[in-house]
Amino acid sequence: MTPQRRAIIRVLLEDSAHPTAEQVFTRVRGIMPDLSHATVYNTLHELVEMGALLELDLGLGERRYDLNTADHAHLVCLGCGHVEDVPYDSEMLTLSPEHTHGFQVVDCNAVFRGYCPACASGE
Repeated sequence: MTPQRRAIIRVLLEDSAHPTAEQVFTRVRGIMPDLSHATVYNTLHELVEMGALLELDLGLGERRYDLNTADHAHLVCLGCGHVEDVPYDSEMLTLSPEHTHGFQVVDCNAVFRGYCPACASGE
């Protein structure tokens, strides 16, 4: 485990806001000025491949990263882009056999979009 990887993981552990790769890079670069984009992207990719990190496409234009790999859904603010983990009942998100079109479903991602309290109130 290299110091760079430790720093990247530390940033992910300290940030539950589902950071982008660029946000991770910026935060780690504050500690390690010689850090390269490639190191961050490669480390994030390896953590995703190992199953230790989720790479999320939440419709915000940039992929986000989440250390919570347990089944859960996301709340996404369409105003500021804030993301929250929320529990959901996976039993409620099943397809009836006539709607599977022959697919063997192995995964489901639920994203709830709306406006956080600050954006909804115009703050």
